[in-house]
Amino acid sequence: MLFEYAVEPQAIGSSWQTFLYLIEKFGFDRGRLISRLPGKWEKKVIQAAKEAGVPDIRMASIVERLRNAKLAVVDLNRPYDSEKSWIENALTEHGRAPFHAIIARQNLGGNAVVLPVADIDENRPLMAAAQDRAVPRESESIAGALSGFLRASTRILFVDPFFDPYNARYKSTLRACLAVVKTDNPGAACEIHYRYHNNKPTNAELEREAARLFNGVIPEGLAVSVYCWRERNGGADFHARYLLTDRGGVGIDAGFSAEGGHQTTDMHLMGVMLSQVRLAAFSRDATEFELMEPVLEIRSDGSVRRI
Repeated sequence: MLFEYAVEPQAIGSSWQTFLYLIEKFGFDRGRLISRLPGKWEKKVIQAAKEAGVPDIRMASIVERLRNAKLAVVDLNRPYDSEKSWIENALTEHGRAPFHAIIARQNLGGNAVVLPVADIDENRPLMAAAQDRAVPRESESIAGALSGFLRASTRILFVDPFFDPYNARYKSTLRACLAVVKTDNPGAACEIHYRYHNNKPTNAELEREAARLFNGVIPEGLAVSVYCWRERNGGADFHARYLLTDRGGVGIDAGFSAEGGHQTTDMHLMGVMLSQVRLAAFSRDATEFELMEPVLEIRSDGSVRRI
């Protein structure tokens, strides 16, 4: 769902017009992300814009937009050798862990993955980024489609009213997603949000069986918080399934159950405003739904505590 691009600071900072045109192409809601290469990428862009003679009033706008670049720029801990040029670093990193494309001032080597900044057009194949897709209902396919959010977000919510920890198909997807978090983003807070139903065990009952049910699902060192919500009489319907994060969200038509490759589920990137509205609805103090205590924190070693 998300493509990572390397964007040369001197390219995007070459003029106000270029900066504005490019920065608006990126975001978790647009399907394109800028890799923080080097680690001080934003400062390098500002430096390049100053050297290019961008007027002060436009510089202020560039600085402000970069300050709010959380929804467009990601730091995936890519190494950078300051003794080499930016394009050399980008190509080296592409060989190790491919970017979707590299946007640079020029493409002197004629490399197929490099897009000269002057030629950027959303109709070019390397700039195409579909905001929805049909994903096979297999755990690895679902986790792969969501990996951009899993790798880059601070708070990750698996929202599925029908989530069932007694069902191996749900746990298979959770296991695959948490494996991505463990490898690339182990500091993230992970949460499950599901809907209360009379025929489902409550969180209090789940508490007694959590060690058995989540054995082998949660990677070492990670924990998952489990929230159960009940619809209010005359209130909002808890039916939609999402992956919600502080960076944005994905609507998942059929939810997280891994039914097999013979089925697909439609996924779509959510707009920033809608994703944040939905995220707020699942905050502990939210009132859209009724929180059914206790909230459980389940750790990889099987220990459970109420939070």
